[in-house]
Amino acid sequence: MQARDSSFWSGWTMRCCVLLTWSALALMAGCGKESPAPAIRYDSKAAAVDGKTHWVFLVHPLYNPQLLQQKFEPLMEYLDSQMPGNLFDLETANDYADFERKLKQHSADLALPNPYHATLAQDWGYHVIAKMGDDSVFKGIFIVRNDSPVQQPSDLKGKVVAYPAPTALAAAMMPQLYLQKHGVDVQTDIHNIYVGTHNSSIMNAYLKQSAASATWPTAWKAFQQSNPGEAAELRVIWETPTLIQNAIIVRNELPQAIGTRVLELLTTLEHSAQGRELLAGIDTQNFVAASNQDYEVVRRFLKEYKSSVLKQP
Repeated sequence: MQARDSSFWSGWTMRCCVLLTWSALALMAGCGKESPAPAIRYDSKAAAVDGKTHWVFLVHPLYNPQLLQQKFEPLMEYLDSQMPGNLFDLETANDYADFERKLKQHSADLALPNPYHATLAQDWGYHVIAKMGDDSVFKGIFIVRNDSPVQQPSDLKGKVVAYPAPTALAAAMMPQLYLQKHGVDVQTDIHNIYVGTHNSSIMNAYLKQSAASATWPTAWKAFQQSNPGEAAELRVIWETPTLIQNAIIVRNELPQAIGTRVLELLTTLEHSAQGRELLAGIDTQNFVAASNQDYEVVRRFLKEYKSSVLKQP
């Protein structure tokens, strides 16, 4: 297979997104404190003229683009080093709607979606080969300011609640079902706003633009590390039950040998010091083999969510 002409533009798009999106977030926060990303490279890796096969690896926007690049680029470089003749081009999306669009258009060869999009993508020409370990991490949490008068879910009635996006499973759907089960009608009792990213959702609570903000533990941990001053003025008030972790999916047309080798490399990372460092960098303990069938639990959740929250048959 020839190197794909789109790989240069995939990398270029992500790099522009890194600069523009992070600038906007820093302006909103008033004092961006994220660690600087590694120097952005403009070399033959992104040029698609090096005689190697490029595979686009799309990661859902669980961090701001700069931090996502910082965390996931070492994993791409590891895959490159272990699969001679192949290069994995990291790509992200502006928001979850953009991420969904890219999957539908088959812009990615491999992807790391949340469980919701992992389930939908099965109808878009992808299948699950693995997932992140430790399902206990996959849950929604509600963030409020330390000085917030909110004590119980009913205290949110008439107030604003922020989320990254309607399709953020752990940070929107699961929190909304939690509220519904605790006596808050999500459709009528509160004002829901969708602000694009986990970081923005948390910042809405900090800036008092929402009475509470939803996110998930991994994004909250990253925010605490990069914005300790702001995080010190916030606290977790409730958490939802857990669900299955983020998936690794591949296009159905991806050569089987590529998918098999990527699966082997991901599921053995925990067995070496280098691998454990890579796993720590992307905030997971390990990867385990998985299949479409493992995500049937998400279909059951969605059925309950649509019935209880959306009030759809």
